[in-house]
Amino acid sequence: MSAVHVHLRVGVERYALPVADVRSIVDMEGLAPVLGMPRAVLGLRALDGALLPVFDLATLLRVAGSSPERIVVLDGAGAIGLAVDAVLDVAELPPLDARDGDGWLRGSVLLDGTLVGAIALPALLGELETAMAA
Repeated sequence: MSAVHVHLRVGVERYALPVADVRSIVDMEGLAPVLGMPRAVLGLRALDGALLPVFDLATLLRVAGSSPERIVVLDGAGAIGLAVDAVLDVAELPPLDARDGDGWLRGSVLLDGTLVGAIALPALLGELETAMAA
């Protein structure tokens, strides 16, 4: 796996996603709410001629104080969007301390005095499935 990650802010917390899993980053504009969906589902956004489901990463990670302004579009079998407060950088992530890995977190690293959690995308997608079943 490449060490290059997209560095994100959700509330006051910092996270990183492998750049290989990110298709693009777009604004929150044009988001249409969908009635009857779980709280983690913010809505749908038209993107490249298709509808993109957008999920609130703060809700999934149980982070308070979030005010999402960007959508990180994940690549995969079907594209999904994760709403985040900010995209800070695309850069290499130093080796992780895997002892901090648990559930959706592969590990963490101290970067410029700030703790950054590296998100394990398969576990996060599992969390999405759980949120949709609720």
